[in-house]
Order: sequence, then structure tokens, then C-alpha cells
Amino acid sequence: MTLFHRLNARSLTWLRRVMVTALPVAALLMAVLLMAVLLMAVLPAGTAAAASAPGATTRPHAILPAPPGDAFYVPPSPLPAGRPGDIIWYRPSVSPVAGADAWQVLYLSTTALGAPTAVSGTVIVPAAPYAGIRPVVAYAAGTQGWGPQCAPSKEIVSGTFDEEFAVNNLLAKGWAVVVTDYPGLGTPGPEDYNVGIPEGYAVLDSLRAALRLPGTGLSASAPAGIEGYSQGGGAAGWAAQLHHSYAPDLHLAGVAMGGTPANLQAVAANINGSLFFAFLGGTAVGFGAAYPSIHLDRYLNAAGKAAFAQLQTMCQAQGLLTFAGKRIEDYTIGGVNPINDPPWKTVLDENDLGAIKPDIPVLQTHGLVDEVIPYGVEVTLHKQWCAMGVATQLNGYVGDHVLTALLDQGDVVSWLSGRLAGQPAPGNC
Repeated sequence: MTLFHRLNARSLTWLRRVMVTALPVAALLMAVLLMAVLLMAVLPAGTAAAASAPGATTRPHAILPAPPGDAFYVPPSPLPAGRPGDIIWYRPSVSPVAGADAWQVLYLSTTALGAPTAVSGTVIVPAAPYAGIRPVVAYAAGTQGWGPQCAPSKEIVSGTFDEEFAVNNLLAKGWAVVVTDYPGLGTPGPEDYNVGIPEGYAVLDSLRAALRLPGTGLSASAPAGIEGYSQGGGAAGWAAQLHHSYAPDLHLAGVAMGGTPANLQAVAANINGSLFFAFLGGTAVGFGAAYPSIHLDRYLNAAGKAAFAQLQTMCQAQGLLTFAGKRIEDYTIGGVNPINDPPWKTVLDENDLGAIKPDIPVLQTHGLVDEVIPYGVEVTLHKQWCAMGVATQLNGYVGDHVLTALLDQGDVVSWLSGRLAGQPAPGNC
């Protein structure tokens, strides 16, 4: 059926009379406007949807009023239409530093399976003027825990965010900073913990959300960077790999990542039965949440179901203490290790770094005696990216997993400064 056939007979008759009758100019203009309204009313529904694709020109996104309290973290159902990175709602928040404004945001992102989802986070912008266009850096946090109270946006308000030192180092440069909570941590969980693909999406979309947030003074053309360590190193690495295909609209200048769990199977083998088993248990739950088809519950015995449900209420320190020394085989039917089954191997392989070439420079940092994520895991990733021609630099530090997060800070901020200023990136392939 054609467009004009959809108009009713009365409307068509009236329009014909308008077009053939000598009318004053003002009346003719009114007729044209009415025609436009009628045409918009009968446009196919898919026209507006097509315009909302990432990178397309779209009508302004309607930001909803933010509900109070913890209802802020519960996404509306159904989710509103929009592009990845569009803000669902936002509210002012407590800044972690003096002389800066902060907002909590709920924004649209994408799941591991390609569906829309909602993710929460925090945007912080220094109040002092910045010479030129203010850069924005996404900070991808390391493990905070698995309970909803462990979301960085909540910890920033309570003063318990243990990576605030790194965020403050970025703010001290005058840069805006956005910290994602990752999918399923601030918002209803379980968190997609250590599932690199949706974490990478969430980091890239947090940058989009920061640039689209009203009242920040940030420019859509702002140079952007990403920093992340440990869990955040994996998320930052995935953001680097996904940038060219998922978020080419971002002016991403470089990604600094450290303590990276680039090969999840190697990390799992290292920490199974160790003091750090909670990280492995959380990862199993995260993959079960991101990929329901792998059916985590079918592997768990009664003790496993109870233990993993308990872990989902804990922050990092409590989880590590509670599950120190445990093995995945303690919690599965028949003592099997799900990692060895084909469905799990497939999704783990898909979320290992190193198969996609980043289109931006990368800084990799890692402790030489890292007891959680072996140094060799980072070295292998470095070699993979070098073989692809990535401008990547690997710095090793005489430190364990936690100490290296402090030791690398000077190098990370200096390296990001160079990239955000448009300087050529060093490399040591």
C-alpha cells in the first residue's frame, strides 16, 4: 500500500483543494506543515528504528526522570529505545574529590549475545576550566566483589572504592572520568564477571554516556582514553579490540591495561584451590549469567548452588576469606570441571583476548611475580598483538598482583597523557 493510500479520503480531498486554490502565503505554509504531520503519522515503524543504529543521525533521546534510592539501579521494563551509550536516567552524586562534579548514570549497552541491556556508572568532571577540549577517560575497575553493594558507583559515594587513588590521578590531570559498574553489578545481577565481551561494550558505552550527559560541558569530539587493571585490564583490553567495530564514533587515543586475565583458562588453572578461588567462582557465575545456554546449574551440586549464591552477596575481601583454598571440583556433580566441556570451552575461547587487532595504541603493565594472573599470560597477549602490528608496549614490575597496581601508576598516567595529546605511541615488540 502506498503512502497516500494510507491517508483517509477526507484528508486527501482537503489537501487537493489547498494545492489548487490560490491561497495567501501564510495559509499555504500552514498546509505544507499539516502535510508533513500527516506524512510522519503514517511512516513505517522501521524508519525510526533504523535511525537509532549506532553512529546514525537520530532524533534526540528522551532521558527519563531518575527514581530515588536504590530504585535508580533497577532498569525500566521494557528498556527505552535508543543507541548504545544513551542515558536512561541520571542524578547528581557525591564527588570523590573536591572541586569536581559527579553524577550517577544508567545507560544502554549490549549483552554478550547482542541484546540491549542497562548498565550503571559514575561520571566525574573537574570544575576548573581546561585549556582546550577536556579529555575523558573510562576507568575500568578491578574486582570489587559480587554483591550489589560492591558496585563502584555505590563505593565511590561511601568512600570505600579501593581504586579511588587511580581515578584521582586521572582527575588531577583535569580529565573527566567515567567509571562503569559493569553489567549486573549495580543493576540486578549476577554480574557478567570477567566476561570480556560485554565488559568491553560497557566500558565503551560508558564513554558515550559521559559525552552525552547534559551539563558536563564535555565535547563529542573529546579525545578519550581507557585505563583498567585486573578485571578492569580484561575489560579495557576488550574495549581496545571492539573499538573499531562497535564504537568507531569515539575518538579513542589509547588504552592502558594491566594485570590482564587475557587467557581465562590459564588463570583458572592457576587459582583453582588457591587463596583466590573466589575469583574463579565469580567467573563461573558470570559466564553462566552471560551465556544461559551453558547451564551452570546443571553442573553444581547442592553445596555448589549454596556457595555460589552466598558469593553473590559478598564484596571482594569477604569472598576471598570465605572461599580460600576451595576447588571448583568441590562444588560440581561428580567433581567435574566445566571448563573441560565443549560449551564452556567455546564461550571461554570467545572471551580470551588476542584474536582481534586493536586499532589504537596499548600499554600493558604486569607484575613479574603476580600470583593471581601469571606474567606469562600478559606476555603471550603482547606477542599476539605485536604479530598483528599493534603499537603495544609491555612494562614489567617487580611486584605481585596488588603492588603492581600502585607501581605502574606513574607510567600509566604519563603514557595516557602522551596519547591524549596526540603524540606517537612507543612500543617494544
